Amino acid sequence: MKIKEKEATNIWETISNGSTYFGRYKKHSSYRLYLFQVIFLFSLSLSLFFFFFFAYRRRWFTFEKAAVSTHGQECAEIGVGMLNKGGSAVDAAIAALLCEGVASLHSMGLGGGFLMTIWDAHNKTADYLDAREVAPSEANENMFHGDPQLAMFGGLAVAVPGELLGYWEAHKKYGKLEWIELFEPIISLCIKGSIVTKYLESYLSSKESLIRAEKSLAEILINPTTNSLWKVGDRIKRPRLAETLKLIAINGPDIFYNGNMTDNLVKEIRAFKGIIKREDFVNYKVKWRKPIKSTIGNLTVYTAPPPGSGALLTFIMNVLYGIIPNQDNRITWQNIIETFKWAYAKRTKLADPDFANITQVLNNLTSVDYANMIQKKIKINETSNDPTYYGAITVPPDDSGTSHVSVLAPDGSAVSVTSTINQVFGAMIRSESTGIIFNDEMDDFSSPNITNAFGVPPSPANFIKPGKRPLSSMSPTIVVDKDEHVRLVIGAAGGTKITTSIATAMILNLWSGYDIKQAIDLPRIHHQLLPMTVQYEQGFSTDILNYLSNIGHNVTTYTGIGSAITAISKQNGEIFATSDFRREGKTAGF
Repeated sequence: MKIKEKEATNIWETISNGSTYFGRYKKHSSYRLYLFQVIFLFSLSLSLFFFFFFAYRRRWFTFEKAAVSTHGQECAEIGVGMLNKGGSAVDAAIAALLCEGVASLHSMGLGGGFLMTIWDAHNKTADYLDAREVAPSEANENMFHGDPQLAMFGGLAVAVPGELLGYWEAHKKYGKLEWIELFEPIISLCIKGSIVTKYLESYLSSKESLIRAEKSLAEILINPTTNSLWKVGDRIKRPRLAETLKLIAINGPDIFYNGNMTDNLVKEIRAFKGIIKREDFVNYKVKWRKPIKSTIGNLTVYTAPPPGSGALLTFIMNVLYGIIPNQDNRITWQNIIETFKWAYAKRTKLADPDFANITQVLNNLTSVDYANMIQKKIKINETSNDPTYYGAITVPPDDSGTSHVSVLAPDGSAVSVTSTINQVFGAMIRSESTGIIFNDEMDDFSSPNITNAFGVPPSPANFIKPGKRPLSSMSPTIVVDKDEHVRLVIGAAGGTKITTSIATAMILNLWSGYDIKQAIDLPRIHHQLLPMTVQYEQGFSTDILNYLSNIGHNVTTYTGIGSAITAISKQNGEIFATSDFRREGKTAGF
């Protein structure tokens, strides 16, 4: 592919190159001096405007003691409210997640599950909680009979939710506030209604036919007065969910997993031809696991073990450490793209460690020696379009949806947590008795009779088994410095683009001198091996894209927004928090 027009790499480059326009005026003697002066003064004024505008925005995101970054409009303030009351980082994260289940109802909620990385500043230790959904006891690898739609829509797509029990177990271990305090502002938000953003409106519009076809969703997503979908600035109220949250706040998770609520949930899922039984709720357990730990230079990275994808993130950073940034940006991005391809080849071998022997794969992905070996295989002036060259013989499914919350507390503790119901609005069904939207997490498993569009067979390591957790791209990550102080809290939403977007932001922020907002705002590039295509955002460097194309890469633009990051960095005592503009998120702190 040949790029026809030169595009600015980012807004900073655009502003700094503004003077090139004046050169054109100088070449034409017909322009009078006063016109040049007017243009100069106008440009100077515009430059000053941008300077002060961005300086203002930068101050807005800078805090001294603590910060919370979320995707939901109301959720960062709610999380900070918990910190102001003396709550822990985990308290703030749980409250923010409960809020996200209302504000980002298309992405997450009590009908889903999450992965959480925790930094305990008091004990200088990292912890990790897996509250991922699991396959029902009656599930089997042939349950969809080769029909991928059954894994995406309806009751058969629903896995056993882990979200609520995850909140409870995290709070038991790390919470300071009373359980009920975490729910109070969210119950109020359900009654008042959460604000519809442009981002949410776009997803409502894209799913309109499905929403109208399912009355349980139409009940909350369609304005009863106009019979139209809710618009930007409207408030979506969740009165039924408010009542459910009141019961959970008072009674704890047992009412959900082993009470009257359980029977109603099972009845509703089975009414949509699902196979979940009461015993599946009763027997659900979260998993406390050791986070993946890696030392990269003078920094230590803690991230998500399988079924999360933190091992791929660790591998990417280990391979690239020491060889980027290169003085030639084209070579830097060739190294990055090739590393992405090697990483996603390894993804085909990952799965729930309780059901598959992935010890050797994990050892390789976290080994510096193995990373160095792969580093030597990367060529700066050529690529391969054969997935088997990189070691991929099968492919796991794409995942989607999700929301991410990043928290840094005044005591230095931190939480990075990603939650999901998988596809937008999950299985496209809602519990009318509780107001909860159900996940379609069974679609994150591989199925033996469903070969992907590129003719590559599915990954047996990720086949369905009762009680098994499906593979996920979620990679909640915390980076600490040599003094064991938090340097970066980061994570993302966005399916298979999660891992590459986090890696890119970390590379730019930790190694390349960009502040965290710049690192997140810059146009991105992505490769997941299949499709065998470099995907880029509009505004990415034309020079780099042409180089990649000339050495053999297929190059195409992103569809959709890709991935949306929330992050908090801390350097020299200054806390800098940001939420990706791609999803209209919010930050708050003090």
